[in-house]
Amino acid sequence: MEETNYTHREFTINSMKDTTFRVAAVSPVDMLAISYQVNLENYAMTKTTLLFALENLEVKVGDKWLPVKVKGREVYQPLGIDKNFVALNELFMWFLSEVITKLFPVSNE
Repeated sequence: MEETNYTHREFTINSMKDTTFRVAAVSPVDMLAISYQVNLENYAMTKTTLLFALENLEVKVGDKWLPVKVKGREVYQPLGIDKNFVALNELFMWFLSEVITKLFPVSNE
């Protein structure tokens, strides 16, 4: 596995172009553990991966970085993103493609 710096990488999504997001600092053990949970055909595993992504992404609000979703609570930032399914999907797909897939490429064998 090649070394990839995924933490604190800033990005935007199409549905919220004026909002900046980044990947929070995540322990390598947690990243490895979540890589085994990626199975988009299994509801429980997809939900686990989705929650992990949202809880480990941050959004810039003013001069502060806040988690997109507070772990263990139904608190989301920025306000109203919990009702913006397009934005949530974009964040999830970005996390899968730009973090998980790059850290743990799927073998074609």
